[in-house]
Amino acid sequence: MDFIYKFDYLLVGLMQVIGFFVQGATGFGCTVIAAPVTNGLLGTTMGVPYGTAITIPFLYYLAIKGRKDISWKDLAKIVVLCAPGLLLGQFLFYQITPQTAKILIGAMVTVIAVMNLHKYIIKPLVIKDLEEEVADTLLRRVFRYGCLILGGIVHGAFNIGGPLITVYTLEAVQDKKKFRNTMTMLWVVLNSWNLFNQNQNGAFTAELNSALLIALPLAGIGFFFGMRFLEKINREQFLRLVYVVLLLIGSNMLLSNIPWTADMKVTSMVAALVVLCGYAMNVVKKRKVNVAKLQEN
Repeated sequence: MDFIYKFDYLLVGLMQVIGFFVQGATGFGCTVIAAPVTNGLLGTTMGVPYGTAITIPFLYYLAIKGRKDISWKDLAKIVVLCAPGLLLGQFLFYQITPQTAKILIGAMVTVIAVMNLHKYIIKPLVIKDLEEEVADTLLRRVFRYGCLILGGIVHGAFNIGGPLITVYTLEAVQDKKKFRNTMTMLWVVLNSWNLFNQNQNGAFTAELNSALLIALPLAGIGFFFGMRFLEKINREQFLRLVYVVLLLIGSNMLLSNIPWTADMKVTSMVAALVVLCGYAMNVVKKRKVNVAKLQEN
C-alpha cells in the first residue's frame, strides 16, 4: 500500500485523541465528537468510512472484555429494529451531495448536543428535576421506537446514530454495566456492517488507509487515558463541557454550509426566537413546580 501524508490527516488524528478520551471515560461519543472536524477536513465521502473504521479495534476489545455482561435478548431486538433504517441510511449516503451531507451531519450533531445539554444542565441545575417515576405512556413508547428507527438511519448514513439509539436502550436495559456492554456489542454489529458496505463501495482508498494509519495510535492514546481517568472524572461535569463544545462545532458546521439568502436569515432568526421563548417559558413553569415540591419536602 502506498502511504500518503497530508497535514489534514494529522489534524484529524489529533481530534481522535479528544474523541477517544471521551469514549474511554464515558463509554460513548468518539465518532460524534470528531465527526464535524473529520468530515469538515476530509469530506464526507472519506470522513464517514474513516469514522467507522477507526472505532472497530477499540469496539472489539471492549466487546470481548465485557462479553459476559451483555443483554443478548435486548441486543437482538435493537439490531432487528435498526436494520431497515441502517440499510436506508447507507443508500441515502450515496445519493446526497457532500454539502447536503455536511448540513445533515451538522444538524444531527447540533440536535444531539441540545438534547444532552437539556438532560445534563437544564434538567438538574435549572428545572431541579426530581427524577420521579414517569408513567410509560403510548406517546413515550412511540418516541423511543422512533428514536431507534431514526438512529438506525443516521448511523447507516453518517455513523453517528448512537445518541438516538441510546434513548431507547436506556429504558430497555436498566443495569448500567449491561447497558454499556450491550451498547458496545451493538456498535460492533452495526459498524462491522457499515465497514463491509463501505468497503464494497470502494471507500478504502490509499488516502483513507494512510489517514487511518496516522490516527490509530493517537486514538489509542486518547482511549488509554480516558480509561485511566474514568474513576477520577466527575462524569456529569465532563459531559456538560463535551456537549457545549459539540454544540459549538455542530452548529458552526450546519450554519456555514447552508446557502443562506436574506429572507432565509430573517425567517430562521424569527423561528429560532419563537422556539427559544417557548422553551424558556416551559423551563420556568417546570422549575416553579419542582421548587414548590422541594420546599414541601
